[in-house]
Amino acid sequence: MEKIFLTACCMLFCMVSAAFAAGDFRGDEHCPLPKDWIKYSEPYEPLDHPYEYPVFPKADWPGWSCSWQRDDGVIVQYGDSRTPQEQWRAVWGSSSGSVD
Repeated sequence: MEKIFLTACCMLFCMVSAAFAAGDFRGDEHCPLPKDWIKYSEPYEPLDHPYEYPVFPKADWPGWSCSWQRDDGVIVQYGDSRTPQEQWRAVWGSSSGSVD
């Protein structure tokens, strides 16, 4: 029974870690989701789209972000408040179609 419990805990930890690593963070006690989530673009990772300038719905809307300071002084940042288009340009350059 103890092995089953430990295995279940391990699986849960791996799933939560994978969600954080994938950029799917959606809030916690320090950074709760905003009630007006619909006003923000979805999380976007420009490295996954080197030749695809974002033109999807809400690509020109800011992303949700939040930061807070831990007791040890470390500042924790979630999300990116730039638009997906701004994020893409910061990584890949202009939106002219050529990647510099």
